[in-house]
Amino acid sequence: MLAELLDVPVTVIRRWHRHKLIVPHQEVRRLPYFDVPEVATAQRLAQLLRAGVSPANIEKKLGDLARLLPGVNRPLLHASVTVQGQSILVRQGDGLIEAGGQFRFDFEGSQLPPPAARSEHEAQAPVQAVGVLRSVEDASISAEQMRSLAAEREDAGRLSEAADLHRAAMAAAGPDPVGCFQLAELLYRLGDLGGARERYYMAIELDEDYVEARANLGCVLAETGQRELAIAAFEGALRHHPDYADAHYHLARMLDEMGHRLTAEQHWRKFLTLAPDSPWAAEAAERVQP
Repeated sequence: MLAELLDVPVTVIRRWHRHKLIVPHQEVRRLPYFDVPEVATAQRLAQLLRAGVSPANIEKKLGDLARLLPGVNRPLLHASVTVQGQSILVRQGDGLIEAGGQFRFDFEGSQLPPPAARSEHEAQAPVQAVGVLRSVEDASISAEQMRSLAAEREDAGRLSEAADLHRAAMAAAGPDPVGCFQLAELLYRLGDLGGARERYYMAIELDEDYVEARANLGCVLAETGQRELAIAAFEGALRHHPDYADAHYHLARMLDEMGHRLTAEQHWRKFLTLAPDSPWAAEAAERVQP
């Protein structure tokens, strides 16, 4: 829902969450919930993305900003911080200072290098990471290191390598629900719907409370035409987390498509109660009008 609100891919939200750029105020059965300040932070991050700043450069700028504001744990929430174009600026007196420490005189004319012109370090980082793991059989690489490398590959868009590393991590340390879920997400992005479906199933088998895996499984089943199974997956998610707004939304849509209008309306209404400001709220409101 946050991805839809900001018009960014879900994978970007997951990256920000993984790198602790946005922090949920609570997690319910592995499902993160973000409050208003975190949504505001995510909006600033999305603003930088739309201006052409790469995710890696955003993280570098935030690191520079943290050094400029010692003792401030979440600099993007600080009242003195503003985002203009490709820059994160800190207001000091009547002026603005860039995250790197440079005073800003010309607000309109100052331009950072275009996003394609990456630094030498940024360009080399994925290549260096590739050399760390020559083989999934390398006993010197721990499962946790493999997962970390998988996250690096995913951030670099090397999805097949990331998927292989998740498989290797689970081969070394045994399957775990989060690993299965992450692998399912990668397989879905790679177009392997059957593989994604089986990994979502496996995540649920390992942790029956993994409601996001249940909901995502429902979406994959719906996409492959297995409607009855999709409904069962969404209903399973709601049995474990009755206030899971996304599951109500997807279930309502599926029931509507299958002609179960009255049952669908119950879920549309529940969704509106739980998420009245959602980007999907207008659609839900239309569905419940007489």
